[in-house]
Amino acid sequence: MTNQIASPDGPRAWTRDLDKPMARRSLLLAAAGALIGLGIAGYGLFTAQGTRTASVPAEDAALVNNVPVLRADLIAQTTALHGIPYAQASQAQRKAVLDGMIREELYVQRGIEMGLANDDIDVRQALVQATEGQIAQDAATAKPAEDELRHWYDTHRTQYASEGMMTLHEWLAPRGADAARLVASLRAGATPASLGLRTTGRVDDGEEFYFAAEEHLGKPLFAIARTMADGAVSDPQPAPDGMHILQMVRNRRPVPTAYDAVRDQVLRDFIADKVARLQDGNNRFLRKRADIKIAADLK
Repeated sequence: MTNQIASPDGPRAWTRDLDKPMARRSLLLAAAGALIGLGIAGYGLFTAQGTRTASVPAEDAALVNNVPVLRADLIAQTTALHGIPYAQASQAQRKAVLDGMIREELYVQRGIEMGLANDDIDVRQALVQATEGQIAQDAATAKPAEDELRHWYDTHRTQYASEGMMTLHEWLAPRGADAARLVASLRAGATPASLGLRTTGRVDDGEEFYFAAEEHLGKPLFAIARTMADGAVSDPQPAPDGMHILQMVRNRRPVPTAYDAVRDQVLRDFIADKVARLQDGNNRFLRKRADIKIAADLK
């Protein structure tokens, strides 16, 4: 049986047998088959396990160079670290724990690259410590110059000073009162009680260290308090519960310790900071070259 196809030259100008091979049709079919084959191969290539676009198995929290970080281990570590059920942990807490587990796996794999023994799962921590120790050794072997240590000391003087202490009051002005007038009256010697001021109760324990005062007052108010002289009264400071006024009784500011007296500590801190920076750089390097896939719900 034949199919007849009309042409501009006539209704039955030519006839084609569908069973008869034709070069053009064969080429078209071959091209279509090749495209379909490429599509199937591409899908398999980019979704196969071991590729960057592969999904993470349900039982895993992440894959690090195709080595699984188990979700069960993530749950156990999150619960142990934060002391709460995993379901109550925030996304930030879960992500922080997972980042630490990924870092550990990267260090283990790096330790194996360096030729360290890996014949038992119990040596994982030893591998991590050995890798970290190599970084620390690199930092410690380079002895810093004296001017480097002095520069560190000069830029971190507060770390090498005595702990400051202060005794002060924090007053809350009555609602609707003229806070500026109250401050002026306090500075002139009026008593807080005569002005209707009441304490917030946050710094009523007497003399306390700077770090305790900062915790009680909060950073903004503490930043004002630490600059105040004995007997000084601050300007009114607005807050959600009203206008706050600080009255300093005594401010014993930190006293810097001489460089020569703390040089050994300066050296330890300098090296510790260098080790931390090298480890941070090493972490970034290992992550950059690794194939890390994280479960969608933990990103």
